[in-house]
Amino acid sequence: MKTRKSKVLGIILVVVMIILSLLFLFPVVWMIANSFKGDAAITADMNTIQAFVPPAPGKGFFNNYVSIITDTNFLRYMLNTLFYAALLIVLGVVVNGLAGYALAKIKFPFRDKWLMIIMMLMIIPSETIITINFLFIAKLGLLNTVIGYILPMIVNPFNIFLFRQVFVSLPDDVYEAAQLDHCGPVKYFFTMVLPMSKTVVATVSVFTFLNVWNDYLWPSLVFTSSDLLTTQIGLNSITSNENTTMGQTLAVITLITIPVIIIYSLFSKQIVEGVVSTGSKEG
Repeated sequence: MKTRKSKVLGIILVVVMIILSLLFLFPVVWMIANSFKGDAAITADMNTIQAFVPPAPGKGFFNNYVSIITDTNFLRYMLNTLFYAALLIVLGVVVNGLAGYALAKIKFPFRDKWLMIIMMLMIIPSETIITINFLFIAKLGLLNTVIGYILPMIVNPFNIFLFRQVFVSLPDDVYEAAQLDHCGPVKYFFTMVLPMSKTVVATVSVFTFLNVWNDYLWPSLVFTSSDLLTTQIGLNSITSNENTTMGQTLAVITLITIPVIIIYSLFSKQIVEGVVSTGSKEG
């Protein structure tokens, strides 16, 4: 009887979760469906169930997407953002990973105090130091350059803390064995530590990608050349244009949303595992 009752409760829970998921997905479904329509069709279907149904494939089905790709620089903006994200993922994993490893495994003066400072930096909003970063980059003459954009974003206190929490649990005897094979600390980090920490590497990589993909304020301050702009700035410039139709606006938003959905779908398991395992570490 108890087992039957638990099964019924499980089924009810699944049904409730499905309903809630559909409620959250309605705006996304509406956006994608109407991104293939003209403004007249979007307005006509607004208060009907047809608002969630794309038009039948035919001539002009991809007109909104074709016009966005051919008549604007949005594709260039997307490629720019992917390039920046790739650079920051590689540099961020290396720099923040090395810092996290040092805090976890290497004994040096005031190590605990440095960890405390990093934890305090995690609660400071990035908007409070963005002016300092801008003045620093301007003094170096790096405005409107890729280096000027990525330099302040490489070091991330939260990512350092994630790496440190995972590296604390790594057994020391593995490093001792590696030393017998004449493996130095740097080589050990890249050949042993990172492969043993794939979950946190994936978590940091996804967080970095999302930060770059959704960032608007910092690139809008650093970049003035249209050849270097990112997707969020491109979205703003396209949607603020009076000649942009509603269907084209939804097409642009869909193009921005799809990569995020794909990335999160592919790595959602690693993200959950990385955050849970990080929170369970002591020390």
